[in-house]
Amino acid sequence: MIVENKSNCRKVYCLEAASFLQKLRGLMFRKKVVPIFFDFFREGVHPIHSFFVPSPFFAVYLSSAMGVVDKFRVSRFELLRKNQKPARYLIELGEKDASFFGIGDEVAVYAGMEDTG
Repeated sequence: MIVENKSNCRKVYCLEAASFLQKLRGLMFRKKVVPIFFDFFREGVHPIHSFFVPSPFFAVYLSSAMGVVDKFRVSRFELLRKNQKPARYLIELGEKDASFFGIGDEVAVYAGMEDTG
């Protein structure tokens, strides 16, 4: 899937964590951080951890209206991090891709070729 920041027209190709197991795995046991898009189907607080993740990453939380409501860096082996404002979606990103997104930006999501390179 393609996630586009409408504010600066930057695009990121993401894997989609569609199933329960894909959401459970997230970035765990991967060789490198790849962008992953999560839909939690309701707005709320959605905690994450970073055990067994290869390197630090950024969490970008989006509201149901597809606006960036929270963004923070997650270090390796953090037990619990959670969004401060209600969100429905989460994008886990490496540092370079995370630089494309800021609080208040509007985002669009499109179906497309999954490409993490």
